[in-house]
Amino acid sequence: MAHQGRSSESGLDIGHLTVRYPRAARPVLESARLSLPAGEVRGLTGRSGSGKTTLLHAAAGLVPWLTPAEVRAEIAIGGESVTDLDPGQRAHLLSTCLDRPEAQLFLATVRHELAAARQRAGGSFVDRAAEGLGLGPLLDRRVTELSSGERQRVALAVALAGCPRPVLLDEPTAHLDAEGESALSELVREAAAAGGSVLVTEQAGWRLGSAVMQWFDVADGRIGTRPPPEAVTPSAPDHPPRDRVVLGCRSVSIARADRVLMRGVDLELQQGEVVLLSGPNGCGKSTLARVLTGLDRPASGVVSRSGRVALMLPDASLQLFASSVAGEVSVPGTGHEERARVLRRHRLEHLAARAPWTLSRGEQQRLVHAALDLLRPSVMIVDEPAQGLDSDDLAGLVRLIRRRSAKGRAYLLISHRPELVAAAHRHLVVSDGGIVEVAR
Repeated sequence: MAHQGRSSESGLDIGHLTVRYPRAARPVLESARLSLPAGEVRGLTGRSGSGKTTLLHAAAGLVPWLTPAEVRAEIAIGGESVTDLDPGQRAHLLSTCLDRPEAQLFLATVRHELAAARQRAGGSFVDRAAEGLGLGPLLDRRVTELSSGERQRVALAVALAGCPRPVLLDEPTAHLDAEGESALSELVREAAAAGGSVLVTEQAGWRLGSAVMQWFDVADGRIGTRPPPEAVTPSAPDHPPRDRVVLGCRSVSIARADRVLMRGVDLELQQGEVVLLSGPNGCGKSTLARVLTGLDRPASGVVSRSGRVALMLPDASLQLFASSVAGEVSVPGTGHEERARVLRRHRLEHLAARAPWTLSRGEQQRLVHAALDLLRPSVMIVDEPAQGLDSDDLAGLVRLIRRRSAKGRAYLLISHRPELVAAAHRHLVVSDGGIVEVAR
């Protein structure tokens, strides 16, 4: 498609971008073009693996400098070509918060991260971003002790400190609660009003509302305009849970880094039941998941399990170890035909020879779920199941959960996405250190 928008003296222009990864049958992006003028917030959507993250990585210089690929492009920032600059040289000209924010935080505490961002960027937008994202109570906390959502808030504040330079945000709402989502929407509006420019890739684009001024779709290697994305409500379970507890805890308290997060929690999960657990960033949802699985011990109380409990972590890449996608689903006792079926079921068959680390976030998410599905656990705990998944893939995951739960597998879904309430039998919310059930 032709170049969208006008070129900008302080914006970002991407022209004739073609990227082909090793072993790929075709380029993920082919002669793609996009303009990000000053004062604009623009969004990218597209199927998982369509090339949204690749486009941001190419703009930042990470492809091909850090990720092997064949790249042809014309990239300019502020009207000046940066095509031949490496990522370090481009870092002075734009800011990024990519799909693994924890990989962009290097200092001991939140206060140190913000001070470094203030020194690099100058100006006062870092202070406004920190205030808007509610980082005050976190300033003296160690970055390693933060939850996924808290780390994402810090990484977003550090990236937005670069305003009014172009800012690239990859799936920025993936771990944010409703408060963080609202704060981010307001901050990108303010960044645009101050003459900055923001490019966002986001599968759940409706979470940013009208903050994004124009949306584009990445498909078949090209970029085209599209209407604002709308939320899709998944189907409800069509079966009742069975009268048998497969996972439970009594009077459980959990802590992280000597901070008590929950006290006296009672929870039961029935065979075939689908439960959604939500709550604010940092309230302890992921820590509770690790305790229920047996990876961590509770500070007090008792956890009971009946059968195997599998946990899908918020960062899917931490659970990928094989040299190929096919290798990840090569579970002992599983035949070739079954492995081929599970790859088709999760839309991964065309990626069988690819190395897992080369996949998009959504593709990695589908791959981990496929591998855990082959283990046939009695209980599956899925922490942030929707991240990186486009609407079709999320609908497919919900259909699979419905089929598996109808046969007796229990699911505990941990997510901030309100549309997933419809996919569950019950909705639990962490509030004031306890868990309450929300009436349906």
